[in-house]
This record gives sequence, structure tokens and C-alpha cells, in this order.
Amino acid sequence: MNLGTKKSYYVFSKTDIKKFKEENNKPLEYIDLIKLVIDTNSELLKLYELNTKSVEISKFNKNDSLIHSQLLKLPLEADTDFDKILVNFNETKPPKIGKATKIGKATKVDKATKDLTVINDKANYIERKDFEKISIIGFSFMTVLIIVIGFVLNQSINRGNSEQEKLSQELIITQLETSGKYDKVAQKMKDFNYPKKDIVNMYLENGQFVNALKADKKAITSVLDKIDTMNNKEQIKALNELKKANITSKKESTSIDLRLALLNKDIDFLKKNIKSVDSQALSDRIVKLFIDEKEYASANEQLKFFANKALDKQAKQALTNKVNELKKAVSDTQKQLDGKNTQLSDLHKQLDDLNKNDKSPDKGKHVDDKNKEIDNANKDKNKISDILKDQQGKEKEAQKAVDDFK
Repeated sequence: MNLGTKKSYYVFSKTDIKKFKEENNKPLEYIDLIKLVIDTNSELLKLYELNTKSVEISKFNKNDSLIHSQLLKLPLEADTDFDKILVNFNETKPPKIGKATKIGKATKVDKATKDLTVINDKANYIERKDFEKISIIGFSFMTVLIIVIGFVLNQSINRGNSEQEKLSQELIITQLETSGKYDKVAQKMKDFNYPKKDIVNMYLENGQFVNALKADKKAITSVLDKIDTMNNKEQIKALNELKKANITSKKESTSIDLRLALLNKDIDFLKKNIKSVDSQALSDRIVKLFIDEKEYASANEQLKFFANKALDKQAKQALTNKVNELKKAVSDTQKQLDGKNTQLSDLHKQLDDLNKNDKSPDKGKHVDDKNKEIDNANKDKNKISDILKDQQGKEKEAQKAVDDFK
């Protein structure tokens, strides 16, 4: 069957629907006509208008001969098969025998139908007269030829019918999906014997993750993989919806909890559940978070379950950088401590000199002031010493972490 791949001129009249008024007189393929009607019907349904709107659709050939005209009232139900309603626009052909009648685009449908009927009657009469003149031999040959042609045509028609039926099904599904009636889409897909995987994908493409899992509980991996592609806010919302639906196994629930912990940067939960991570992709995301949060030991532990050379190298480099930073900090702090010790040594020399050589009446005050300087310097020294010990401890831990990665 011809699927309407050739363009014909369609004229839309007797209507106040904006979309049809904009199209007005335009060459379209049959499938584009169906899509135009479906899209318009969906828009009208969304408007919840109680009153119907009419549009007269007329199809003309390149010679401005009317092929078919039909009055359509919208909106109709979302699952309406518009291909069946408008099929005459695809199947009706302009007359091939006799002279085609030239008709203005505003001509009424009944007049056009009457003209076509007369033409068809004349054509049938001519064909009968010609047939009577065929000889017996010619008739036999024609009979065989007709049988062969009939077989070929039958095969072609069967393929065309199958393709037409598939097109019709797709148009119904598209219309329902556009209207947001996903459960009806799923039911129609079941009726049309679509694979379960296609139904799941339909739900996933429309963000219906709970319904996707209800359609196939084994689709949890596909569901989570799809959620992983969304932004953080959308992921959290979708994962919480799955938890609330309570349709996952214990293992699957843990996988959802791990993703939520990852998005919320709940490091403690992730540390405690490293062994529960069940995919390379999730493990990689967790390792990246551990590295960002400088939890290198946890990153190393996670990498033992799901190796990743690139992340392993990144973690080692981050650790090495940390060790180098700590080494520099230790060196700088040691210099401060050395400087403070030198200061204390000088202050003690100054105090000895005061005790030996100061003969002034204020000697006692001078000695007290110097002792205070020495006390303050000792306090500074102790603080610096504590800082140095802490830095040295961190350097040792960081170096051990680097060694553990080897």
C-alpha cells in the first residue's frame, strides 16, 4: 500500500484553528498530514475546551483537481486512530481515465464526489468494451499475466499493509505520549506486542522511573544508569521517589542509598558501605569524591574492589602533592623553631649581661623585663614545636598512604 510519500496540496478551510489557518495551502506528505492533525488534537485536548472545532481538509493534485475532501471535528480522544479516519486521503487517487475535471479549491465535496462517480462509470464502460475485443489466445495470455501480476501485487500489498499498520500504531503511541498518558501508551504497546524493553525505554525517556521498574523489575540497572545522567537535584528527586515506592530489593535499595550518600557527600556512610558498591561507574564516582575530600585511604580501599588506573594515578598524584606540601610546611616550621631558639639564646645572653654589668638603680626592672621576654619566647617556641609535631605526624601518614598505593 502506498504510504503517502509523495506530496500533495492540502487546503484547510472552514476553521478558526490557528495551526490549520497557518498551514492553509501547503504541499504535504500523507504522514505529515496525520502528524499535523495529531499535534493539533493534542493541543486542543490540553486546553480542555468543551466546544468542538471543525476543519475541512481538501486534497488536490498538481493540476488543482480535487482528490478528496473531508470535514473533521476536533478534539477527539487521545487514542483515536487518525490514520483510519483520514485513510481516504492516502488511498483515493485522481481519475486516470477520461479528462480530469478542473475544480476550484472551494468546490463542495458532494459535487466533486458526483463528478468522480460519473468519470468512474465511463471508465468502467470503456474497459468492458475493450475487454470484449480480446481474442481467446490473448485472453489466455492475459489470464496468466494477471495471475503473475496479482501474486506480485498481493505480496506488495501485504508488505504495504504491514507497514501501514505499523505506521498507524506508531502514530497512536506518539499522540498518547505527547498527551502525557504514559500508562495508556504502555497498554497500547502491549496490545501491539512491543517488547518489554521498549516499554521500559518509553518510561525512562519520559522520566517515569517508578513505572519503568514496575514494568520490569529487572530493569533496575537501566533505571539507575538513566538517573545517573541527570543533574544532582533531579537525581536526588528520582532516587527518593524510588525509595518511597518501596519496589526494590534490599541490595537495590542499598545501591540507591549509596547514590544518595554520594550526592549528599555523606562520607561516613560511603566509608562504611564500600563493599556494597556494585558497579564500576558508581565506584568511580565515589573514588572521585574521596579524592576531592582528601579521603585517600578510603579511595585506595574502594579501588581494591573496582580498579581504575586513571583514578589510581590521580589519587597517588594527589597524595604525593600532599606529602610535598607537608614536607615544605615541616621545613618552614622547623626554620621558625630554629629562629626562636636563636632568639632565646640571645635573650639569655642579654640577661646574663644585665646581671653582671647593670649598675643602674633600675637593674631589677631591667632583669624582670628580660625574663618576661624569655617567657614569651618560650611560649612561642612551645607552640611552634606542637605545630611541627602535628605536621610531622601528618607527613608520616601521607607518606604511608603513598606507600600503600604501591
